[in-house]
Amino acid sequence: MSITRESLWAALPSTEKGVPLHISYDARSDRLVYPSNKSIHLRSLSKPSLSTQFTGHIAATTVAKFAPSGYYIASGDVSGTVKVLDSSSTTEDPGIVKGSFAIISGRINDLAWDSDSKRIIAVGDGKERYGHCFTFDSGNSVGEIAGHAAQINAVDIRSVRPFRAATVSDDSAMVWLTGPPFRFAKAVRGEHTNFATDVKFAVDGAYVVSVGMDRKIVVYDGREGDVLAKVDHAHAGGILGLAAGKTQDGTSVFATASTDGKVKLWAYKDSNIEELYTWDVVAGEHLVGVTLTSPTSLVAVSLPGDLYYLSTEATAPTQTIHGHQKAITALKVSSDGKKLYTGSYDGRLVLWDIATAVSTVVAGSGHGNLVAGIVETGGKIFTAAWDDTVKAVTGTEFASQSLSTPSQPKGLAVAGEYLVLATEDAVYTYTTDLKSIATYKGNTITAVGASDTFVAVGAQNGSVELLTVPDLKRASTKITDSRASVTALAFSPVTDDQGRQLLAVGDSTGKIAVVNATDGSIVTSRWAFHTARVTSIAWRADGKYAVTGGLDTNIFVYSVDKPGKNVKTLGAHKDGVNGVAWAGDDKVVSIGADACVKWWKVTL
Repeated sequence: MSITRESLWAALPSTEKGVPLHISYDARSDRLVYPSNKSIHLRSLSKPSLSTQFTGHIAATTVAKFAPSGYYIASGDVSGTVKVLDSSSTTEDPGIVKGSFAIISGRINDLAWDSDSKRIIAVGDGKERYGHCFTFDSGNSVGEIAGHAAQINAVDIRSVRPFRAATVSDDSAMVWLTGPPFRFAKAVRGEHTNFATDVKFAVDGAYVVSVGMDRKIVVYDGREGDVLAKVDHAHAGGILGLAAGKTQDGTSVFATASTDGKVKLWAYKDSNIEELYTWDVVAGEHLVGVTLTSPTSLVAVSLPGDLYYLSTEATAPTQTIHGHQKAITALKVSSDGKKLYTGSYDGRLVLWDIATAVSTVVAGSGHGNLVAGIVETGGKIFTAAWDDTVKAVTGTEFASQSLSTPSQPKGLAVAGEYLVLATEDAVYTYTTDLKSIATYKGNTITAVGASDTFVAVGAQNGSVELLTVPDLKRASTKITDSRASVTALAFSPVTDDQGRQLLAVGDSTGKIAVVNATDGSIVTSRWAFHTARVTSIAWRADGKYAVTGGLDTNIFVYSVDKPGKNVKTLGAHKDGVNGVAWAGDDKVVSIGADACVKWWKVTL
C-alpha cells in the first residue's frame, strides 16, 4: 500500500503590480526558475508539466537565479533570507541547501552571480543596508553595496574581467561597483526620471543597460560606466523587465518588457540603440518580466503570472502557459474523466486537459473573489465564489447564466439533478436553470454535502443536520454531533454491501467520523490521523475508500473495511491541502495553498 506523486503542475510566478519580476533560465537543463508564494519552482521549458518544487523558505519568495554553471540556484524572500540550492536534483523537492544566509532585514528584490559561480550580490529593501555581496558556500563578505538612498530593485555582474557590478534603485540612480571585493565607484544620476527597475550587462560585457518606469533605456560603457546612448519613450508604458542575450550571428542584444503589454528586442550598434523586433504579447495587461532562452526565443511573464513563449519567427506568442498564482481553493474532475477544473483565491477558473496538462483560463465574465465550489450536473459546470455569485460554465467560457446569492457562499454541492448552495445562515436548492426550489435556515453553517436523497449541513457547533431533497425538510435521522466545528462532508456515491449510505464527517481537529445516513449509527471514528482541520473528503467510485486532505499539509487514503489502516503522504502541499478528488480507481488529484496541482498514484 502506497501513495506516490506522479506529476506536479506548477504554480505560476508570484507578481506584484509595478514591481519587476526577475526570472532565470538554464540552457544546460532547459529549465526556468522562479518564485511562487513560499516556494521556488524549477520548470522545464520544453515540457512545462515537468517541474520541481523547493519548499524550504518560510516566507514568501521573491526571486531565484541559476548560477552560470547551472549547478546551483540562489533564492531570496521577503524576510531578507537567501538560500543556495543544489539544482541537480530531479525529485519533488531539491532539498539540498548549500547555505542559508540572512542578508538584509527586508525584502530581497534581486540576486546576481559572478561568472565563477562563487559570489552572490543580493539587493533589496533593508533597514540597515540595501544589499550585500557574499560567497555562496560560507556567506563570507566580499564587498559592500552602497551609494543608493532608496531600495535597490536590480543588480547584475559583468561576466568577463575586469569584473564590474551595477545596481539600480527607486532613487533613479545607477550605481557602479568595482571588485571583487566589490566597492562603490560612482553613481550616475539624472538619466532616469522615475524608478529605475532593472539593469543588465551585455553577454560580452561591452555595455550595460538600465530601464525604468520613465519608459527610458540607457546604455553605459561596460568597463567604466559612462553613458553611451539612450532612448526616450522606448515603450508606451513603464519598463519592468530586461534580459540580455545573443542572436544567431553572435550580436549582443537585450529585450525589454513593459506595462504596455509589449516585448521589444534591441541591439546597441555604432553608438545607437536599434529596435529589432516587437511582440504585441497581451493587450491591456502588464508584463513584469522577460528572459532570453535561445538566440531566437524568449519567455515573458504577465502580471497574472502567465508565461508567454516568443520567437523571432512569429509576431504573436507561440505558446502560453496558464495556471494559478494564488491558492487553489476548489476542484472538479469532469464526469468523463478527461478534464479538470480548478478555481483559486483570486477568482480565476482554469480548465486542464488531464492527458496533456494543457491549461486554459475560462473566459468571459468570471469571478472576482475566492472560488468556494465547483460542481457538475446536467452537462454543465457550476461555480460559486465569494463575490456572492453562482455561475454556469460551458466549455471554456462562462455562460450568461448566473445567480446572485443572498450572502457569501460556503460551499456548493449536487443532489441528484439539483444544485445545493450553502451560505453562513442558510441552504438553498436550485434547478440547473438556477431557479429556486427551497430554503433551509440554519446558523453558522460551515460545510455542506449532498447525495441523491439527502443534504448534510455541518455547523460551527459540531452539529450535522440531514435534509431531504429537494424540499430541504429535516430528515428523521439524527447524526451524532462532532466534538469540533464541522469542516468537510461527503456522501459515498453508492450504498455498501449492507445497504448503508455512508457519510464522512470531518472536523477542525482533524478527526473524521463515518456514519450511516440511513439510521445515524457510527460506522467508524478511527479515521483520525490528520493533526489539523480536514479541508476535503472524496470517496472512490466503489465507496470502499476515501481520500482526505487537511490543513496539516497531509493526504490520507482510508478504508471502510479496515479503518485502522491508511495510506499517507506528508507535506503534500506547502501551507495546506485545500482539495482532493479521485480520477479513477488508482489516481488522486490534489490542490493546495501553494497554487499547485499534484497527481498521485495510489496502490492499495
